[in-house]
Amino acid sequence: MGRLGRRFPFLFLALLAIGCESRPFKELALADVALRSAQKVKAESLATDEFRKAENFYLRAKKDYTDGYFDSSRKHAEQARLLAEKAEYAALVKQRLIKGRDAESAEP
Repeated sequence: MGRLGRRFPFLFLALLAIGCESRPFKELALADVALRSAQKVKAESLATDEFRKAENFYLRAKKDYTDGYFDSSRKHAEQARLLAEKAEYAALVKQRLIKGRDAESAEP
């Protein structure tokens, strides 16, 4: 058996490992759910910057996924999820502040 014959299994396994990058299904789904949750609390109007950035990262993640750049897609989806969660939280805080002001002004 020649040199290549002895190295072939290792070469084959290395190429197989490189080609088996998993698709970021879970990350894209979590980012989508986070964006929908942020929309429900009106983050697009109460936390505009964070929500807009989250949407942009999500769109980039979907584009990278379509183009086959799974690692990049995963990173952008994770960024989208984090920003959407921040937007949701910021919107909830603003809603509570607004409700607190309304309650104060309604007291006799």
